[in-house]
Amino acid sequence: MKVRHKKSRTPISSALVALGVSLAGALGIAHAEVPALAWKATTSSPTPATAASNVSAFQSLCGTADGALASVADRNVKRQLEGAEIFAADELGFTLRAAGDPHVWPRAFSLAGGALDEEGLKKKVTTWMSGWSTLGVRRCGLAKGSKEDGTTVFSMVAIDALADMTSFPVTARVSQWITLEGKMLVPATAAKVVLLGPRGAPKTVIASLSGDKIKSTFSVDQPGQWLVQVLATVSTGPRPVLEAYVFAGVTPPTKFTRASVPGEDAGKEVKDDAEAVLKMLNTARIAEGQKALTRDSALDKLAKAHSDEMAKAKMVGHDVGTGDPAARIKAAGVKAKIAAENVASASSTQNAHRALWASPSHRTNMLSGDLGRVGVAVTKDADGRVWVTQLFSD
Repeated sequence: MKVRHKKSRTPISSALVALGVSLAGALGIAHAEVPALAWKATTSSPTPATAASNVSAFQSLCGTADGALASVADRNVKRQLEGAEIFAADELGFTLRAAGDPHVWPRAFSLAGGALDEEGLKKKVTTWMSGWSTLGVRRCGLAKGSKEDGTTVFSMVAIDALADMTSFPVTARVSQWITLEGKMLVPATAAKVVLLGPRGAPKTVIASLSGDKIKSTFSVDQPGQWLVQVLATVSTGPRPVLEAYVFAGVTPPTKFTRASVPGEDAGKEVKDDAEAVLKMLNTARIAEGQKALTRDSALDKLAKAHSDEMAKAKMVGHDVGTGDPAARIKAAGVKAKIAAENVASASSTQNAHRALWASPSHRTNMLSGDLGRVGVAVTKDADGRVWVTQLFSD
């Protein structure tokens, strides 16, 4: 059996988003224009830093201080103080790329109010940090700011670093050859690079993993925005560990624009979460010229068991629970020559669909013409987050 399995997670955008509260609305402030993004010339990590004095008491609660993460947290604070909305998940990731950081699945925590009590705030941060499992090296950036009327905003942006990237260019000439180099921070058995260019399907390019060193060379042969994703096989299975943007022959955007995703509106009126995920998936496939997948009850059962295991472990992975997709399919006696899996955790099924579509490796599975059947499952935890599994076969 040939197995392709990917995973993804949409980060928690902030505590306020989880509660469905807009800071601008809560404080009675008019919406403000978000300051222009200023892109770093290169993507690299880590960015050693020392926490600002007004947040240093919280640094030990969330991991090693990182300058790129702190700059994103600071931007989050300033935009909220000016009345703009807090970061949504996709904008959080995009802003992190502009700050020069390559790590995936960032999480952000934000609180606003009058004079924030330090001990109470520490308890809230500790509770939030205990709500997700760590794989890799925890890093975070902190920021706090206030208005003249006493309104204070505290923000934290955190990541789990499974790998680091050496200096990688943000801009390039069309058809320029680029070398990506990185270093794994956790044990890995394989690595590859997937490119998503301005047009066409994602494509995989050759990459090497020698010890903990990752290296790949490729060409950006179309003008426009490229997403470069490094996947590595770690203890929980294959997963994205690094991402970077390259803008070939164009200038990086100074403002985040939320582009529509094929299929994202297809599940809005569907009450059953798993059926909504399936409808979004198949609508996206049809929009991209592929046939709809047939839902398979045996694969559904396996997918549901896996979503339950991920929710219980508070971790997205293919090897969480009863083994990787190949082992689970074989143990269940399901006949399949080809198998693939996408897994995600998000605040909603629509956000999970958007996160999977945005990932080059996951989109490859979603649009594969070699796959004809799928099992879909969604488990919702006590906090309202959804844990999604898409288990594909031929």
